[in-house]
Amino acid sequence: FPPSFSWRSDAMSQGGGEPAVRDALAKIHDLECVIKDFKDGDETFLTENINRFIASLSQVRDNVGKEEEAELPLELLRRLDAGGNPDKFVVDAFHTCVVENQRVKGKTVKLTQFRDALLREASEAFPAEARLYKKLKGHAES
Repeated sequence: FPPSFSWRSDAMSQGGGEPAVRDALAKIHDLECVIKDFKDGDETFLTENINRFIASLSQVRDNVGKEEEAELPLELLRRLDAGGNPDKFVVDAFHTCVVENQRVKGKTVKLTQFRDALLREASEAFPAEARLYKKLKGHAES
């Protein structure tokens, strides 16, 4: 498994953290709008928005406890830091799993064929031992 980042929270599972996180995200959006349209004389309004954002971060910290553990793949965090879409990460992870599953399935089929061929050859070379082996393994006599 790829390396992962552990994060613990109990309130998030109980719904207590999600509203706080949503509120903090809304405050970020508000700040972006204020900064985008900033004009001289709006310093007080900007300061108020920053203080509201800081208060919302305090709410997030208070609402997010330490009882539930969530593991986030480090690759996901790297992609997010690089501006990547988390949905694309999930699609890529599923694709990787499908490819790996097909590879393992091929190995399983080849091992089954090898076992059958080995048993056939062993039956020809050592019939008594092969019958005893089949009896012990519960195989039907061929």
